[in-house]
Amino acid sequence: MKTVGIIAEYNPFHKGHAFHLQKAKSLAAADYAVVAMSGPFTQRGLPALTDKYTRAKMALENGADLVLELPIPYAAGSAEAFAQGAVSLLEELGIIDALCFGSECGDVNALSSYARLFEEEPEDYKSLLKYYLKQGFSFPASRSRAAEEYLHYTEHVCVCSRDDADCRQESELLEHPNNILGIEYCRALLSRRSSIRPITLRRVSAGYHDTAMDSEFASASAIRKAIQREGLSASVEAQLPKASFRLLKEAFKVCPPLTIDDFSSLLFYRLLTLSRQELSSFQDISPELAARIENNRFRFTCCTAFADLLKTKDLTHSRITRALCHILFDLRQAELDALKAEGWPVYLKPLGFRKSAAPLLAAVKEKGASPLLVKAADAQTILTPVQYALFEKDVLAAHICESESLCRYGADFIHEYTRTPVILP
Repeated sequence: MKTVGIIAEYNPFHKGHAFHLQKAKSLAAADYAVVAMSGPFTQRGLPALTDKYTRAKMALENGADLVLELPIPYAAGSAEAFAQGAVSLLEELGIIDALCFGSECGDVNALSSYARLFEEEPEDYKSLLKYYLKQGFSFPASRSRAAEEYLHYTEHVCVCSRDDADCRQESELLEHPNNILGIEYCRALLSRRSSIRPITLRRVSAGYHDTAMDSEFASASAIRKAIQREGLSASVEAQLPKASFRLLKEAFKVCPPLTIDDFSSLLFYRLLTLSRQELSSFQDISPELAARIENNRFRFTCCTAFADLLKTKDLTHSRITRALCHILFDLRQAELDALKAEGWPVYLKPLGFRKSAAPLLAAVKEKGASPLLVKAADAQTILTPVQYALFEKDVLAAHICESESLCRYGADFIHEYTRTPVILP
């Protein structure tokens, strides 16, 4: 029995995702596909279009065999935390043979070269990184230039500043978000000395940030923006598998999608109660960003406008939104550092599975490093203290989203302890 792992948000599950699932099974010669999927919030610090159980059902309807929840400290974390947490989850299952992910370059050897460099950090590379940082480049730009020079040039270009038109260029490979995430996946596999084999599938048609809806596979970003503009229109329907479109329609009848601004009142309350020192204790919030938040919090009108107010040349809107998400869900940097020191622990919570995947579930029960948490009520009994703390974070995130759905649209509040995994034939 061979199994391929996939890491995803499926926000929403579109035809490109269906293509990826099909190709992943083919390239890995896999009998089963297991997905590690984000819960209610995504890596950009934004709420998903619909709940995690609906998105899991979309995946199962389109070829996945088992979908597990990626805990929110990782799902809403930096690229490193997202990748390390997701790879740890797949590794914990004990049955994953390959990890298949999309990338702009489609070259797993190239991605692995950068992964080894960033994981091992040889002295010459660190010297180049320090050099570019001193020239005034941001860390991502400095890392990109240092990596490009270390991997592809034998002589260091000495005369270089951020204003120098002849300065060493950034690596084009490191300009694309899925390449960066792919490098982090490979890096996570290397750091764990994992036997899981990385496979990358080159993205076709639209890029990650492409907003066009007329390509063969529109990006999830384009589809979300189209839904915001025109609802579940014909152009949106054309980009989704039939099952995904049907499930979205059913979900939106119960509760239209939440936006980050629906959480503005709750976030503003949090900002009013936190000191600058406390703000700097959250994931991805530097002392400088904490000071900007404190100095501008009385200009808060909504989450989106506040992120625009806080952004700088080196701090993007998405980075700030993710930081605000960490405040909202009480995700502390010290807790993440402790998780990193312990090897990125996870717990195994199925959001859904197929009955036909019974041999897969039996293998997980036999070889998995921790039990499958099918009933939330069993959490305190079968999980370790660290795993239970992650579980509590996920329950809190789910309940905060449920409360906003109740306040905004009058949707029934569904307690996470009453939820059961989606089961398909």
